[in-house]
Amino acid sequence: MSSVETNIEGHIAWLTFTRPEKLNAFNSELLDEFTTGLQALDDNDDVRCIILRGSGRAFSVGYDIDGYETKSPGVRRRALTDWIGLRKNNERWLDVWRCSKPVIAAIHGFCMGGATQLAVCCDLTVVAEDAIIGWPSLPLGGGLLGPVSCWLIGPKKAKELSYIAGSRMTGAEAAALGWANLAVRSDEVEATALGLAQRVVRTPPDLLAIKKRAINRVMDVQGFSEAFTFGAEYDAIAHDSEGYAEVKAKIAELGFKGAMDWFASSS
Repeated sequence: MSSVETNIEGHIAWLTFTRPEKLNAFNSELLDEFTTGLQALDDNDDVRCIILRGSGRAFSVGYDIDGYETKSPGVRRRALTDWIGLRKNNERWLDVWRCSKPVIAAIHGFCMGGATQLAVCCDLTVVAEDAIIGWPSLPLGGGLLGPVSCWLIGPKKAKELSYIAGSRMTGAEAAALGWANLAVRSDEVEATALGLAQRVVRTPPDLLAIKKRAINRVMDVQGFSEAFTFGAEYDAIAHDSEGYAEVKAKIAELGFKGAMDWFASSS
């Protein structure tokens, strides 16, 4: 069964994550299907706007952690290997940023960890007021989420969310901070995103591509794509730290739930 489905309605395409039983967690199959689906839509001249959504109870809870707690804490990935894997996924999200078509994120339920990176790379975001946008509950990285959020919510708020493991924003808070364009009731997210897309596609596709490139170029002059890419470097460095090794050992010993309880009770 496919983990990502594509539906085209006129000039608007829907790209849907279809792992509802896993809250649309990103595994390798889903990620590869997403990249393939996005590229096909970018190449389709009939499509002028793409909407991303998740099936079931969540947009996505981020990267799939199945099997992580069973990995030996004594086995360390080499920094170069780690960096290459992290950079590959960062480049995957930048494909959304570079896509010639406007991309709208329609977010409900949970949007966690790596899924927040994807949302940042989208052109427009519609979010449920009660959606939860969140950072990982354990401090296991250093450079992926906080730096790329600065452009939307500012460095002070990005630092707050990054420094405090398990930080959360509601959809309403995210819209107020500028992380999202609109916050609506959960049952109105898809209809609102569709209405937005219907207005967007009235503009000729060549002009849409020009407008997107013009705005993105300003952000790239400010360093957006570069910061997004070198986030992988800081995460690879974080994975070689003593703090990371301590948390990873606790996960191996106690499991994720036990490690989260241990971290929450630590002083």
